[in-house]
Amino acid sequence: MSLKTLITWTWLAIRALLLQAIAPSHRPTMPHAVNTWSPTKQYVHSLPLFVNDGQLEKTQIGELRPTTLDLPIEELRERFDQDGYLFVKGLLPRAAVLEARKQYFNFLQPTGVLKPGTQPVEGIFDDAKDRAQFPGIGAGAAGGNGHPGEYAAVFVDRALEAHYQKWYYEDFCKHPALKDFVTRLTGWGENTKAFERTLLRNNVPGNKAIGVHYDQ
Repeated sequence: MSLKTLITWTWLAIRALLLQAIAPSHRPTMPHAVNTWSPTKQYVHSLPLFVNDGQLEKTQIGELRPTTLDLPIEELRERFDQDGYLFVKGLLPRAAVLEARKQYFNFLQPTGVLKPGTQPVEGIFDDAKDRAQFPGIGAGAAGGNGHPGEYAAVFVDRALEAHYQKWYYEDFCKHPALKDFVTRLTGWGENTKAFERTLLRNNVPGNKAIGVHYDQ
């Protein structure tokens, strides 16, 4: 297993992706994806999904195959080699995820993004506000992840600064459960190290998300 594929897996795990958008010409043919149709897939395909360069076609939207922790390690490695990722629900303790969520929205609360009277851990957007004042990082609201307006600068700066808060980069990203799982999966033992780069993104309702792209 290469370092490149491990980085890809870690990136997916941290971002906790629910959807995978891939251009049709680049989509791999996966046996498990043939002739399958679930209620979740029906719901997803009924929604108009947009990125900053337009609406996604139905052929560009797919589901991640879930993987459970009770599978033999050999099967986990086989799935990783086949799919290029492992989508593992329940790997991180729920309490740890909710704590990180609470800390994140506590950190963003001074920007006015949260609905009054709600708890930060709920992460409920104040829909009385202009959503243009809360642009997603890299979503094309301004060139070079810049500031689309003076007020929005507070939100963009705060969202970027969240990457460097201890509750995120230390407590959440380096959670022992994640490291232990990667150690078992790779067999690297004490040589397992955390990759010091993460992507922490947000998107308020109604805003366009970052365009489909490949990171170099």
